[in-house]
Amino acid sequence: MKRFSAFSKNGQIDEMESLAFIIGIVGLCTASVALWSVRRLHQEVLRLKREQYYLEQKVGALPGRIESAVEPLRIQTAQLARGQRVSDTLIRNGQLYYEISSDEAVQWLVQPSTSSNIFVLDVRTNAEYAKQRIPGAKLIPVEDLEMRYQNEIPIKFDKILVYCAGGDRSRLACDFLSRQNYPNIYLLKNGLQGWTGPMEGDSSGSLIQILSKSRVSSPSVG
Repeated sequence: MKRFSAFSKNGQIDEMESLAFIIGIVGLCTASVALWSVRRLHQEVLRLKREQYYLEQKVGALPGRIESAVEPLRIQTAQLARGQRVSDTLIRNGQLYYEISSDEAVQWLVQPSTSSNIFVLDVRTNAEYAKQRIPGAKLIPVEDLEMRYQNEIPIKFDKILVYCAGGDRSRLACDFLSRQNYPNIYLLKNGLQGWTGPMEGDSSGSLIQILSKSRVSSPSVG
């Protein structure tokens, strides 16, 4: 009887230990699931906050974008009210000035019938202009444009072609001149980097001179 009683007690203890172990495992799994859920919830909250921030930024920038889109039309309307000619293409596209490729500009300048009605404006620095430029271009650095444009850029020309090295400075110049009631501004895409026409300047002459000397000094091969 004593052995049976001891066996029963040991069996109950083992069952209780097993039950406690199972309860511990279940509790650990439950805690892990809860922790995972909290982390997922935290990530979702962060995602929603980011989306809210980006949305607020877009909404905040919307008035500025609307103003930028409407401003060309307001300027062109004022030009029409003064009796100036405004291109319907610019009005439809919401632009203040035209953009043309190098090939188009070259065609204009090589034709005598149209080249006389084109004013070429270089808005780079003096050093850049001296080194290489489009033949016949007028130099007015973009930082001097506001002080000099009235006296040095005639509005009578059919086309005013503006260029710089890569297009950034000339875009600023085109925007400025268009706001000063110039309806005939043309931006040269990619600037002088993409120019396919003739050029003049010190670098071209120096290159020719160096090539000539090298040819003279090089020994002839029989």
